Amino acid sequence: MRSERLSALVWFGVLGGPLAWATQFVVGYELGLARCESPTGRFKVPFHAWAIGLASAAILVALLAEAAAIAVFRATREDERLRERRIHFLAIVAMTVNPLVLLIAAMSGAGTSLLSLCNQS
Repeated sequence: MRSERLSALVWFGVLGGPLAWATQFVVGYELGLARCESPTGRFKVPFHAWAIGLASAAILVALLAEAAAIAVFRATREDERLRERRIHFLAIVAMTVNPLVLLIAAMSGAGTSLLSLCNQS
């Protein structure tokens, strides 16, 4: 593979999963506020459907980021020139981070879609 393509793939591998989970978290939080903090109940947001959709999208992006990281790792495993450019190291970082992000996104999506809404603690 070309070095530019490997560089783009490794950065997607490193940042894709965490950014997908961060988007899932922020959008889910805002949807929860729109649903539960509305003074007149005017925002009838289908929160559970959105939670499942956001979790599915975050999981898909994390899986694609993991696949990109594995592809870069395998492409740079034998080439010493590319290993010196730290692409190989970033691929290892991405292969470590993305499974964690995948589990966090799955647990967050399952928790928010199964629990009841707008309960005060």
